[in-house]
Amino acid sequence: MITGLLQDAGWNADVPPNGFINRPKTIESNDNPDGLSSSQAEIEIETTPEHMNLVSGDPSCAAWTRAYDDPGVVGLREHLRQNNGIKGLELVSPGEVKRATELFHRDGFVAVRDVLTPEQLERMRNAAHEAVADLMEDDPDCSAGGGAGGLPHRYSFGGGSASRHMLHKTEWCELIDLPTTTPILTEIFGSPDYVVGGAGGDIAMPGAIEYQGLHSDNMWSELPDPYGNVTMRDLPVPVLTINFPMIDLTFENGPIRQIPGTQRSRAPIPSLANEPDWMKLSTVCPAPAGTAVFRDIRAWHGGTPNLSRDVRAMPNVEYYAPWFRSEGIMRCMPYEQWEKLSPHAQRISRFVVCDKGEDVVGAGFMDPRRKKREAFKQEQLDAMGEKAAREYLARL
Repeated sequence: MITGLLQDAGWNADVPPNGFINRPKTIESNDNPDGLSSSQAEIEIETTPEHMNLVSGDPSCAAWTRAYDDPGVVGLREHLRQNNGIKGLELVSPGEVKRATELFHRDGFVAVRDVLTPEQLERMRNAAHEAVADLMEDDPDCSAGGGAGGLPHRYSFGGGSASRHMLHKTEWCELIDLPTTTPILTEIFGSPDYVVGGAGGDIAMPGAIEYQGLHSDNMWSELPDPYGNVTMRDLPVPVLTINFPMIDLTFENGPIRQIPGTQRSRAPIPSLANEPDWMKLSTVCPAPAGTAVFRDIRAWHGGTPNLSRDVRAMPNVEYYAPWFRSEGIMRCMPYEQWEKLSPHAQRISRFVVCDKGEDVVGAGFMDPRRKKREAFKQEQLDAMGEKAAREYLARL
């Protein structure tokens, strides 16, 4: 459990629900083939570029109050108690490498239990607690929010970091090469030559009453096939993310939802207004803390309401297939962290490590507001001098 300073966080009734209120940009589809190349939204929303297609928010709770006992919240909580969770969800053990791989390729995700030791889980919880507290310092009512779609009461570890990643933190680096996950990664990619692309994760604060729209992450622009016959969905998995829930995922605390088998689908992704109820209930729960959720980022997925009193944090690490590269990979790991890694972790982190003695611009500064993150980075770049800053950014 994440307690202490965050024990009473969330459930701020003064923060209005974010359905279509104050979000005039209308989204016709959740499909976003431009990925990182997406244009800026028409309004200022704290979201990541590849998720600009989600800024319309959730219309279903537009008349609710963000309160634990609001009638709409109570009704949804009871509905989730009775129906939430993928029926027959199979959690495999770390030793079931072949079965985990089979499920991953079939469904676009797989949940593997017991990947973290109690000691690893406690260290990661403490690090996540610290990062969430940093984000809330400038946003005590959780109104700024962030992450996919920029909803209030939600944050992104990576998006909230001025460096855009969390690999300056020892605890995130410890997740890169685990004896419980590395064999499965190797089997899924068919090779040990995959690479680390970054690390972050997401947080659903208590009182996150909105659903995030279903979406498919993309760290690329679509393939320039002049005949239109081949898309990224016709290829083996290009990018895989492992999420590590810090608390047990339950029906009410914002478990991630995954739509099985959609990683290669070319069908249009339904908007929240048109999404069938079974998709909203297709969540990875129950699942104990210390589980690893391996996800093909192309598969349709989305955040769900956290109607509990607990902070639901899921740090992650991103891995790129041996054949795939993207502008999403950036140097964000201090050399001093890289030195402490295993030989395998050092090799697969070679594209994210900075030079010896080089600072990671933005590392250590967390804030949910983009303007403040950018101002912090600019101060560091200005202190470097124009030539050094230009060279740094060119090699980022």
